[in-house]
Amino acid sequence: MLKVSIAPDGKEYPIPTAEESEKERQLLVQITEEQRAKGRKIVAVQGLGFVGCIMATVIADATDKDGNPIYFVHGHQRASQRSYWKVPVINSGVTPVSSSDPEVPAIFHRTVVEKQNFRATSEESVYSLADIVVVDIQLDATKPAFGEAEKGYCDMTHFSEGMRMLGRNISPDCMVLVETTVPPGTCEQVVKPIMEEEFTKRGIDIEKNPPLIAHSYERVMPGANYVSSIRDFWRVFSGINQKSIDLCREFLTDVLNTEEFPLTQLDSTNASEMAKTMENSYRASNIALTLEWAKFAEEIGVDIFKVRDAIRMRKGTHDNLLRPSLGVGGYCLTKDPVLANWSMGALFDLEGSLDVAINSVNINDTMPLHTIDIIKRDFPELENVNVALLGVSYLENVGDTRHSPSEILVKFLQKDKAVVKAHDSYVEFWDELPEVVVEKDIAKTVKGSDVVVFGVGHKDYIELEPEKLLEMCGTKPLIVDCSNFLNDEKLNKYKELGCKVRGLGKGHI
Repeated sequence: MLKVSIAPDGKEYPIPTAEESEKERQLLVQITEEQRAKGRKIVAVQGLGFVGCIMATVIADATDKDGNPIYFVHGHQRASQRSYWKVPVINSGVTPVSSSDPEVPAIFHRTVVEKQNFRATSEESVYSLADIVVVDIQLDATKPAFGEAEKGYCDMTHFSEGMRMLGRNISPDCMVLVETTVPPGTCEQVVKPIMEEEFTKRGIDIEKNPPLIAHSYERVMPGANYVSSIRDFWRVFSGINQKSIDLCREFLTDVLNTEEFPLTQLDSTNASEMAKTMENSYRASNIALTLEWAKFAEEIGVDIFKVRDAIRMRKGTHDNLLRPSLGVGGYCLTKDPVLANWSMGALFDLEGSLDVAINSVNINDTMPLHTIDIIKRDFPELENVNVALLGVSYLENVGDTRHSPSEILVKFLQKDKAVVKAHDSYVEFWDELPEVVVEKDIAKTVKGSDVVVFGVGHKDYIELEPEKLLEMCGTKPLIVDCSNFLNDEKLNKYKELGCKVRGLGKGHI
């Protein structure tokens, strides 16, 4: 039986046979030789997910002072049934990620079709051809008990296998730039020993040719400024030796807008890795704080969002106060504090823990349960209650469902035997909850609803007029606003139309 990889839109892509793989390896060598003849350096990007695929296009789009491409980019994605589909999709010039940023499809078409200096492959032999490898493979934190992040740990197995793949293939003078968010200590204590071991197996003298390893983290925001958040933003970096640092600085200067957003070099990869995990722990703690106060505001008739706006007027110290919501999702805030906390004992053999950061994760992970508490004020028993959820991605105007708080919301609603329908403007298929159909028709989703939850701030939800929504519902549902998506005018309009209205942190309604 032919193995296939199924894309989010349902299209099937056959996984390459052994014969096709051999032809691909020969083609990779041919393409690389042709590109080197044009004076271009070769970059391989390991992992074509939400960061890797965009980073690959940014690298391919970089030009010298004469407007000529500096690099040719091979993007590598394993030939797994889950992910191989990205290879043929990218090679057709189409983005594999959904975003509201118009630059995403434009830069894919420009680099793949017009410039023809970005191409995807599933063959690991591509790493033997590279001058630089950019690592953007997934490394997650495992939280074995819901709401108990202190028990979380990092399984380095797949990441280590990826590093071992590089050690088996790369040339000794190839720089490996780790962009994956990793626990502090990873480059020094995981990547370096693996590379040294694999180099030694190949007969490479690691005293004369030590591995070249650098770390730099992006601050990607996959929304309206998706591409720009990678290219036009400040970067922190370091390397395990001076040559790694120098090569990394040169590369990042080539591909990023460092004139407007200068690079920040730290003393070690430990410091660079800590910077990323601490940065996101700070944001996670900020959000957790606002949830506690949002609950307080609900009880005493206060709008926490107006309070927040008043506080944020104090520029320079308080203007970065974040907002409470349905919950915290995505690939960073949900796991980075856990990675750092785990590394203290696992990589550095230290006592203690990062208590504030871990407690914040626990608050944020369980935040969706508060929305259920809000619903239960009007529907104490949720069995057979029809709930329409608007938004299953973790962030407005993107199609990323990784660690989406909507997942927790739906699971617990279903546990209480509610009937849940979900809609999302950007999500074709919900990987984490494949049994849940993500509707593309809002009217079909909300028809007959007892409750409508505004879970994510997609533009089309915010612009939806109350009269139109109720016409589609055919009922007068409870309206639940999870993060100030509806202004007071709309909330009052729902009331006038006969709906009950509630909101997280909105005690005034």
